[in-house]
Amino acid sequence: MVASVAKLRQLLHRKGYSEVRQSGSHLVVRCDGCQTVIPVHSGDLPSGTLRAIERDLEPCLVRRWLQTSAARRT
Repeated sequence: MVASVAKLRQLLHRKGYSEVRQSGSHLVVRCDGCQTVIPVHSGDLPSGTLRAIERDLEPCLVRRWLQTSAARRT
């Protein structure tokens, strides 16, 4: 699974998401009908945060898209 903010940003950009704005350490990304907030901190994102981002974006992407993307890269 994606662990760092940089890798998550790259993955979302490839899937067509755009960065709407950043306020402090929180980045808002959006696609057609979905939006989520990504905390931009150093180090890896906690697994619960990754799952929450995955759930927020599931309506535009397939179910469990984040885990599917990680499996393809390994």
